Amino acid sequence: MGISAKELANIIQVSPATISMVFNNKPGISEATKEMVVQAALKYGYSAKKMSGNRTAQGVIHLVNYRKHGKIASNTAFFSQLTEGISQECSLHNHALHVSYFYEFQDTEAQIATLKEVDCIGILLLATEMEAADFHFFDSFSIPIVVLDCYYDDLDYDCVVINNIQGAFNATSHLLHCGHKSVGYLHSSIDISNFSERADGYFKALRANGSGSSQAVIHRLAPTSSEGYIDMSQILSNGERLADAYFADNDIIAAAAMKAFQEHGYKIPEDISVIGFDDMPLCDMMSPALSTMKVRKQELGAAAVQRLVDRIHHPELARLKMCMSTKLISRDSVAVKTADSIQTPETENRTKSE
Repeated sequence: MGISAKELANIIQVSPATISMVFNNKPGISEATKEMVVQAALKYGYSAKKMSGNRTAQGVIHLVNYRKHGKIASNTAFFSQLTEGISQECSLHNHALHVSYFYEFQDTEAQIATLKEVDCIGILLLATEMEAADFHFFDSFSIPIVVLDCYYDDLDYDCVVINNIQGAFNATSHLLHCGHKSVGYLHSSIDISNFSERADGYFKALRANGSGSSQAVIHRLAPTSSEGYIDMSQILSNGERLADAYFADNDIIAAAAMKAFQEHGYKIPEDISVIGFDDMPLCDMMSPALSTMKVRKQELGAAAVQRLVDRIHHPELARLKMCMSTKLISRDSVAVKTADSIQTPETENRTKSE
């Protein structure tokens, strides 16, 4: 038999309000505390059966955050906004939200067994870091599953994803239309399905705009701010060939590269233009502010919940892949080149500020 929120709070020495905030995805709780609460809830049999207020929830939706290494699906603004959209949509449908974390580097069999003990009507699988082979962990579940933020052709699940190809295509095309002759790519050194699709969009844009993809300038950077900065600094120190503009797999990689560029004497956007992907809050706080492709994170999370609700009530529905479009947000990190100012790639690639 399960325990109450108050009993769980007493066991792990937190306030009942903390328990409520964690399971209603409210801000102000650290990642470490969230994980402690979730793991304790699973261990002691607590499930968020009540919605905020006095309404009894009509079943629990289980959000499972899959982490292979945590370098991408970390506690960033992207995932907090995504989760907020999930939480709000669950409330609209009068479903409670239960959140769990699945760590590939821990005992996977024990974790799957624990997840199956959660009394829920469906699973929303946040699969950002998952590879195609990882989905076998969830083959034995008998309840509906909707995959969020990941897609592979052979998946037999509904998938709700970002239109990565379109976003990368539009970002790269924007740089080319601004007059940049050499548009490079700041590509994550850790591969996920999102970044593979963004690579497709980048190369598609080069081909569509008459640029040779064989001469593309591509730098592989870690998708974390500190490691990405170190990687870009090393590339600059090695004197590797540079492009005059770059599309980055996400805003974190873009920000890390911009810091390295500036510390090595390059002006942005006068010497090098950069455009990111996601539109995280850091974009407005950077100098210069980062142009990017906006992802509607809350709408993405809400759409996944809606599809899971549809699947729960209509299991006979055909599987769907739903893509959320992106929007160009133009800020100050991209220069518009005039015909007179455009140099050859060989000359402009090495232009440094004095």
